[in-house]
Amino acid sequence: MATSNSRQAAGNRRPRGSISAEEIIAGAFEVANKTSLSQLSMASLAKHLDVGVASMYWYFRKKEELLDAMTEQASEEYHAATPSVTAENWQDALRKHFRKMHKTFQDQPVLVELILLRARTGQLSPMSIRATANKLNSVITEMVKAGFTPPDALEVYLSLLAHVCGAAMIEHQGVFSGDGGGGPRSDTNSALTAPLFQELSVKGRRIDDVEETTFDFTFEAILAHAQKMIAN
Repeated sequence: MATSNSRQAAGNRRPRGSISAEEIIAGAFEVANKTSLSQLSMASLAKHLDVGVASMYWYFRKKEELLDAMTEQASEEYHAATPSVTAENWQDALRKHFRKMHKTFQDQPVLVELILLRARTGQLSPMSIRATANKLNSVITEMVKAGFTPPDALEVYLSLLAHVCGAAMIEHQGVFSGDGGGGPRSDTNSALTAPLFQELSVKGRRIDDVEETTFDFTFEAILAHAQKMIAN
């Protein structure tokens, strides 16, 4: 019976050669965004795409090659989606730049793993590194035009970047929501029964609201500090 079902399933698969590298990468993003990068496998992707695993090996011989291709595409889309910063109205420009970056990480959680976590282990390609360097150079140049010294411009940009990336990793790992990538944590759930959290809950506040609240508070504090820099 199992053999019959296997044959039937195989008969419903797309024929070999009918899928492209682009479709494989797109499918990998779909699977990873629903689960996680660590749970993405060539077998689960083949099932999602309704093809045999051998069909994907024509393009990617192992998962690491697929991850490299995904990182390359993610980096391109990430930089393309982030608005440019101009000297005129630099504060609003930085807000749009980094808030879009923040929203991109929220909408596509897999980007946190592809861009941020892989960057920490030196797994970004030379092309991705160049794109990041070019983006940084462009923003710093405009901030200098607005009146910042180059060191101050770099300090402000890297502070905002660290804040956005740190917030993205915290949200991704579910530190405040208690998810942690593997379901609710008992210690977090126990904390929610404490009187202070119960009082906040009655007032319509939840512990995971702290993610957005602290993001805005720190974000605006960095911009206020930047304004003082340029005024001196």
